[in-house]
This record gives sequence, C-alpha cells and structure tokens, in this order.
Amino acid sequence: MEQEFSLVVLLFFSYSFIGWLWETVYCGIKARHFVYRGFLLGPITPIYGFGVIGVLYLIDPFQKNIFLLFGLSFILCTILEYITSFLLEKIFHLTLWDYKKVPLNINGRVAVPVSIFWGAACVFIVRVLNPHLMTILEGLYARFSIFLPVLLLMLISADTGFTLANVSSLRRRMTELSGAIQEKKAQLQTDVNQRLDTLKTEAKERQTERKEWLEAFKDPETRKKLPKLNLQERRFLNAFPTMKSSDLKSSLPDIRQVVKTLREK
Repeated sequence: MEQEFSLVVLLFFSYSFIGWLWETVYCGIKARHFVYRGFLLGPITPIYGFGVIGVLYLIDPFQKNIFLLFGLSFILCTILEYITSFLLEKIFHLTLWDYKKVPLNINGRVAVPVSIFWGAACVFIVRVLNPHLMTILEGLYARFSIFLPVLLLMLISADTGFTLANVSSLRRRMTELSGAIQEKKAQLQTDVNQRLDTLKTEAKERQTERKEWLEAFKDPETRKKLPKLNLQERRFLNAFPTMKSSDLKSSLPDIRQVVKTLREK
C-alpha cells in the first residue's frame, strides 16, 4: 500500500513536470521568448499529472486496445480540461486559455483538435514512455521510500497556498489598476472632446489617446498611489497572454502595460 501510494505520487509529479516543460517550451517558441508557464510557482502543471494518473488507473482495463485507449483518453482529458477551465472562471474569474478560434470548440474551454492531441499523447505515454519511467520511479522509491513523496506533497501544499494568496492579491491590485486606467482615460477623453473641432482632428487625437493615458502613469505622484506587483504576481500575469477576467473594466494588455511602466525608473 505504501509503495503503491508513493509511486502514484511520484507519477503525478513526474507528469506534472513533463506537462510544465512541454507548455514552457511550446509557448516560448510561439512567443519567441522564454515564458515561465504554470499556475503554481514551482515547475509543475498539476492538470497534466491528474490527467495521466486518470488514464493510467481509471482506464487500465482497456489499455491493450489502442483504439479504446485513444478514445477513452480523448474523453477523459476533454472532461478534465473543461472542468478545470470552468472552476478557474467561477472561483477566480479568470480564463487562462481560450480555444474560441480553434474549430469544433465548446465554449472556448475545449476543442476537438486539442483533445485529439491529448488522446494521441496518452497513447504514447501508456505504450512507450510510462514503462521506462516506472523503472526510474521504482528505483527512487527503493532509495528514498515514502519520504520523497511526502516531501513533494509538502512542497506543493506550500506552493498552492502561496499561489492562491498571490492570485487573490493580484486580483485586488488589477482591480485598483483597472480603476486608475479608466480614470485617466476618462480625463483624457474629456480633454480631447473639448479640443475637437472637426472629425479629422478627432481621428488624429484618438490615435495618440492610448499613448497619452499611459504617459500619465509616469507622474511620480500617480505612481505612489498605485500598487506594485511582486515577482509571482508579475509572472502569473505574463505567463498566460490570452488570460481574461470577467470583472475588470480595463483590458489585461492595458494592465500589463501599466505594470511595465510602473517598474521603469
């Protein structure tokens, strides 16, 4: 029982790390710069760990049939991804990924092409990768017994608590920054409307409006009144470029620009 528990924990952390590594490399190549992905501070993405553990144990009786393995993995990963997206939106009011531009998507939370990839990846994991990984993990268990899994669980518990606290503070600070942005935009819009003489002048001034409101945040007195984000909050804000929040008046790109401006000396 102790060995089985330990191996399950080690498998969870192994595939959570592999998932984090995959996302970091893929998103880094796509963005053309390093992107530290993941909801947690540590280099793991738990949704991958839960997904693979589910495939390895819940559909174990069907793994000998490659078509059943693919189909059930497809379904299981789709359900897990949809539930995770739904809970993140309901609990934190955040959308960390959006598949609305991907064909055959459901509410932007899941999409058939993405689920096909997960199904194929699970076939590769079960048939090719996992047997070799199990040999390594059994060696780790023989050397460290249950102490390594317990240590890893303690670390992820601390990381989860720290991350949840930072997400909460990040939301408060984004709300403050959003209000400040709207205030500056309203002030500038009032000034612009007072100066408009023709539609041509209005169009030209609107082109510079975005830069003007951002420049206003360089004022020392304005900077003192605004919150400054810590490393984890900035990392989380930048790790998900397509992230959305349903209860902010300002867009996240605007907030990211203000955060960057506030860090400039």
